[in-house]
Amino acid sequence: MTDIVKEAENVIKGLIENDKYGKLQLKTTQIRKFLTAVNKLSNEVGVYKSQHLNTEILPEEICAQIQFLKVKAAYQMGRERTVKEFMNKAGIPAKIDAIGNSIHAFEQFANYMEALVAYHKYYGGKD
Repeated sequence: MTDIVKEAENVIKGLIENDKYGKLQLKTTQIRKFLTAVNKLSNEVGVYKSQHLNTEILPEEICAQIQFLKVKAAYQMGRERTVKEFMNKAGIPAKIDAIGNSIHAFEQFANYMEALVAYHKYYGGKD
């Protein structure tokens, strides 16, 4: 978990360092929409885990929804340059691909997204 937290903080700090004004141009609402989709899936994964106590593998339906997060990311990236920069710097599309059908990998990804949003806010992200 510590690596995820540090990685998220470094992504946000990197966005600040790369900005010509030295601040975050990305608005919280622009990444919160994506986090909301991730949180919705987290709830579904939590329900699945409670019903299948000894499994570490996600069912195909949830895996398909996880892969669809890339479509949601692409849409947000296409709408706004700052979102594209954020998603690429954070490696979101590759991290989604890396989840595969692993419950643990998805949970790590969801925690990473939460950490990104938290550090974005902490370092002065706009509303």
